[in-house]
Amino acid sequence: MTEAVKKFFYLVVLALIASALGSPQSADNRMTQGSAPQTTSAKANTATTPPAVKGDASGVIFFPKDQVSQSFAKGATLYDGNPERNYRVHIFHRDKPGEVEIHAKDADIFYVLEGSATFATGGTVVGGKETAPSEVRVASMEGGVARVLSKGDVIIIPANVPHWFKEIQQPVTYFVVKVR
Repeated sequence: MTEAVKKFFYLVVLALIASALGSPQSADNRMTQGSAPQTTSAKANTATTPPAVKGDASGVIFFPKDQVSQSFAKGATLYDGNPERNYRVHIFHRDKPGEVEIHAKDADIFYVLEGSATFATGGTVVGGKETAPSEVRVASMEGGVARVLSKGDVIIIPANVPHWFKEIQQPVTYFVVKVR
């Protein structure tokens, strides 16, 4: 399979994840451990049930690359959320850390295609500047949860959760699906 075909395949899969995720929900409404997930048919005549998912304290949900690869191989639903379909898809490349981002209306779904970076979510920020309606940027944040993201990882960041690429170990290329 060529790189272009792989990237197109990943784009389609992320669009499907985004349509399943729908609009952001409050932290109290998220699927938690022990919730009854719905059965979804990902391939003809093949029903699969996604595992129960529990976000961290700020509602961020992380899928390690092994779980993502298994879901793609089996045609399983990675996250079965709200069925609304208002989303945008982007491809980004980073060679250096960026600013902290806070999106008041959009959840972000990242799929890492290559590279490695320390990505922090859910910390405390002070100040910042509005760069577009409902979009704030801040130079840095304190605390939160830091994860090393690498090829094959997926992370979902709900609206209003501060997040940033804190350190870049290897230049990162990633898909982003923004869901409103």
